[in-house]
Amino acid sequence: MSPQLVTSFGPKQLARSVFLAAALLPMLVACAPPSSESGGTGGTTSGQSGGAAVLSTGGAPASGGASASGGAASGGATASGGSVGTGGLSATGGKSMTGSGGNGAGGSVDAGAGAASGDARVATDGAGATTGGQGGTAGSGAGSLGGSGGKAAAVPSAGCGTANPATGSSGSPLNVSSHQYYVKLPTGYSASKPYPVIFMFNPTNNPLSWAETSAGFESNGAKDAAIRVYPGPASMASGWGSGDVSFFKPLYDKVVASYCVDKARMFASGESSGGDFSSILGCEYANVLRAVAPCSTKDVPAYPLDATKRKCTGHVTSVVIHGKNDNVVGPANGPKTRDFYVALNHCGTTTTPVAGYTDTLSNCVQYQGCDAGYPVYWCNHTDPNYSGTNHGWPAFAPKMLWSLFSSY
Repeated sequence: MSPQLVTSFGPKQLARSVFLAAALLPMLVACAPPSSESGGTGGTTSGQSGGAAVLSTGGAPASGGASASGGAASGGATASGGSVGTGGLSATGGKSMTGSGGNGAGGSVDAGAGAASGDARVATDGAGATTGGQGGTAGSGAGSLGGSGGKAAAVPSAGCGTANPATGSSGSPLNVSSHQYYVKLPTGYSASKPYPVIFMFNPTNNPLSWAETSAGFESNGAKDAAIRVYPGPASMASGWGSGDVSFFKPLYDKVVASYCVDKARMFASGESSGGDFSSILGCEYANVLRAVAPCSTKDVPAYPLDATKRKCTGHVTSVVIHGKNDNVVGPANGPKTRDFYVALNHCGTTTTPVAGYTDTLSNCVQYQGCDAGYPVYWCNHTDPNYSGTNHGWPAFAPKMLWSLFSSY
């Protein structure tokens, strides 16, 4: 450095330079690029803007809602909008937690503002994780019948493509494994379209035609959209018993081989001893059935209603229907069947009324907290059907069951 430069940069100039540098330093720091993007109010995250997951109305994450690992730093509260939107806070898999509007497994909603289809999500501050749950239609004050948030793909059976399959009739039935049965095909049946199947088991000491004429599936939407199978027990006078259980596999095999069946959507129901039988199948043949609806059941000694004593082959949705004042098998037998499926599907003790079926003639509720996709419904009705005994097949059953079955 030249002597002239040293001379011109005297003590006054040096002091002025130090003063200017001190004044400019905060401005330079403010302009420097941050080491991470902005987090929620009160802190930063190493992830994307927003910090905590934000659930918009309907449960989908808002833009930027999913953050990278790292979560919120100390003091990193959620950003504005970080609370759960309409649809309610739900646990992983869509089972309802405490709070208005949460989704229940299988698509029901808690009392209050209901969540839309497929809405159930989980949100954790900072982590931003979301998981889809079982969704259904929204309800106000009561849950709605419904299946999972998205319908599973059809599983066509070997019978697809078979032209003009034999169906039989109540007067001229088909036979398999020493049992009679006949089949009603949906209106406009196509051998190239897989259809759901409803097996309906009649009560003791009733003709083979009982289910067709009394169960109601011939006068609602099932007539046009599902295959209905009407079997009879080995002895009409004795009704359905433990000796009939082995017959179901040959019947199942015959049905899926003869007709174009959607094997992912096969359902069983029945009344009185037929209800017992459909309940037994809901455990022993849960691997091939999607849902069962036992009505007016009793405890069959060979198949105890104790989930710890039976080796079930899977899970099914269950609708247990029983007369509150049943004076044929007694009012206590229905709750035993209900409790069997509540235990089997690991449901909680909280129930939600089912919209459209809250009057005393139906009185249906859904248990919350069940295994995702496998809810349990309980209808402790007062319909006086069956000669006023409160033991028979209630009038609401076909509409409710088809609404549920067709949602899967």
